[in-house]
Amino acid sequence: MPKTYRKTAWAVLAALTLSACSLVKYQPVAVIDKIDLNKGYRLESQQTAWAKDDTLVLLMFSGGGTRAAALGYGVLEQLNQHQVHIGGQRKSLMENVDIVIGVSGGSVLAAYYALHGADTIPSFYKYFLRQNFQRMVTKQVFSAANLPRLASPEFGRGDLLQEQFENQLFGKATFEDLEKRRKGPFAIITATDMGISEQLQFTQDHFDPMCIDLGDVPIARAVASSSAVPLVFAPLTLNNNGGNCGYTLPPDLASALNSGTDGKQQSKTHREIIKRFEQYNDSVKRPYIHLLDGGLTDNLGMRVVLDIVDIDSGRMMKNLQEKGVRRIVIINVNAQNEISKDIDQSAEVPGLRSVMSAVIDIPIDRFSQHTLRAFRSFADKWNEEQNTLPSDKRIKLSFVSLNLRDLPAGSLRETVLNIPTSFYLPPQDVDSLRTAAAELMKHSGEYQKLLGELSARPNTEALFTDLPDETDHNGKNGQTSQTSIPLNTP
Repeated sequence: MPKTYRKTAWAVLAALTLSACSLVKYQPVAVIDKIDLNKGYRLESQQTAWAKDDTLVLLMFSGGGTRAAALGYGVLEQLNQHQVHIGGQRKSLMENVDIVIGVSGGSVLAAYYALHGADTIPSFYKYFLRQNFQRMVTKQVFSAANLPRLASPEFGRGDLLQEQFENQLFGKATFEDLEKRRKGPFAIITATDMGISEQLQFTQDHFDPMCIDLGDVPIARAVASSSAVPLVFAPLTLNNNGGNCGYTLPPDLASALNSGTDGKQQSKTHREIIKRFEQYNDSVKRPYIHLLDGGLTDNLGMRVVLDIVDIDSGRMMKNLQEKGVRRIVIINVNAQNEISKDIDQSAEVPGLRSVMSAVIDIPIDRFSQHTLRAFRSFADKWNEEQNTLPSDKRIKLSFVSLNLRDLPAGSLRETVLNIPTSFYLPPQDVDSLRTAAAELMKHSGEYQKLLGELSARPNTEALFTDLPDETDHNGKNGQTSQTSIPLNTP
């Protein structure tokens, strides 16, 4: 290229970049000037629906990129294969899920399941698990057309991730759509507020202190925030209007949080929760909130439940009893891997990739194990206390933990534990994870006991999962495929 043309090209590129820096601005979420506890995407508003039967089913999908989404999808396939008797009706266990919690990679499936319900099978497989989502995002990051936008200080790789989630899965759907038009369970998506190192839940109750309308937030932005792995994706931004809508803690919550005695552990937890809300209530100090991967503060999704219990288990128990709930089923799907490392076989200093993995994975792993132990202890204590109550007042808690590390020793376990965290997996790895879900549920004593108590029967219409697609994995015209996944029977 002649020197003159080269200078002209650089000048044009520089002009475009400067223009983009001034044009690509953060688009704020709609604000609210008054809190209305009867409106918005709130968990409290779902309690009326719980009265339709006597069983509350809660499902949690952990972080872990496409690995987590594939394992969670396999669990949904198994839940779909069991017709259970709940509240006088016989439906699949998948159709009886009331709440789904999603973290990081698990948030992709959780949000899609909430929006589409039973249609998640097989559409999620077709539109996400069979696609090279990572290549799509990478292509956008390095696209010359996006370089000017990425030069803007108010637009980053996390925003490109949101756009790909919109293109591939969610379109322009918002939390208002989840509130009014969802076909599946109530979804709670979590991210990490990097400014205060705390979890943020995408429910209106958590957005009230910021005085912004969650209904205006795209579902894709919440999922991208939950999946924004540090250094790989840039944080995503939310505006904060806190202090401008007269927010105060709801009376029931305020009463519960102020009921502790100074010096006791519960009181300390209550003060921490109050402080967490207060840190959003001053938009002068914090006009913007920046969000990262939800797995940094809770990779299992269990903290959502533990926080509710910490605030006021007594009030929760009363509400459940009044709604006629007699059983709570909590299924935790943990896609935590355990990749074999050979760094100890050499005196060579570990490379950047190994160090980055350790910096992120080690604290998540340690915190996850602590949270899991705490949750098991909570479940045992819950049932012990319930056994002291009259039989007509008891609410039984069934806790099912489905952890890849609990697979029986063998080639399947070795294969799935060595699947890396990314946004693309080869078809054979996806199918190995679906098979792993079936194996975990077949060997889970708690799950098999639950199936027996719910009089589960095979759903003959779900014995096989059709996976229609117009192209094969190489992008060439292919035939419709049908994959058979083992059916658990009680």
